[in-house]
Amino acid sequence: MGELHCLNMGCADCTVIRSGNDSYLVDCHDIESHSNLLPQDKRLRGVIITHQHYDHFDGLDFLRRNNYSIDILAYSPYERRNEDSSVEYDEWQAFKNLRDYFEGRGTKLYFPYRQESFDRPWWDAGMLRFFVLGPASHITKSPTRELHDASLVLHVTLGKRACLFAGDASDTSLRHVADNTTGFCGDILHASHHGSINGAELEFVKKCNASETLVSTKSGVHSNVPSSTAMQRYSNHTKKKVWRTDISGSVKWTF
Repeated sequence: MGELHCLNMGCADCTVIRSGNDSYLVDCHDIESHSNLLPQDKRLRGVIITHQHYDHFDGLDFLRRNNYSIDILAYSPYERRNEDSSVEYDEWQAFKNLRDYFEGRGTKLYFPYRQESFDRPWWDAGMLRFFVLGPASHITKSPTRELHDASLVLHVTLGKRACLFAGDASDTSLRHVADNTTGFCGDILHASHHGSINGAELEFVKKCNASETLVSTKSGVHSNVPSSTAMQRYSNHTKKKVWRTDISGSVKWTF
């Protein structure tokens, strides 16, 4: 028995997955506000940071200050360049400092690209199986790359359920997933980029064939977020229900 908690964080992301005695985070913004969902022994089996923006990783500081341990920390393989406007220097350094702290305490670090084959998961964690669908290395290393091009895109099987975590992946990355992967969602879609039109690539949304779509968003934080066009795409191509955290609050599934 397990639980998938997609938390109401406004235009930010934090998901807690609890499976038996193990706990995982996919992004961790303001996890302090939901610390009741964290394990009492303060051991997290895995934390996955889709990309190095504060609204996805800043909860690592709470975990550091409160002496949590992390077995595995996985994150985007992006390489920042000088004067890279897609991620500020201070933001980039803040993530690196937190990463280095946990590595110094024994955390294993991974920064994966898209798998060459999906015959096996990137990580088989028992009831949970993690597949890395993006980013593709050629997109991540492009001379015109931006951080969202390198956001991790993950398919996670949860017993008989599954969730596709799109992080804040760009249209370029999502279209590559759609064009080169079969059956990559089929159940829950954790939509990219808080309902922005950037990340609601139409062919990707169609081919997800999602049963339910979760959009972590809040009106008024950014202009045109959530985008009416993006939300219409999710509505048109989701079989059961589109959840908006600013309307429904946090959403929980069991598996």
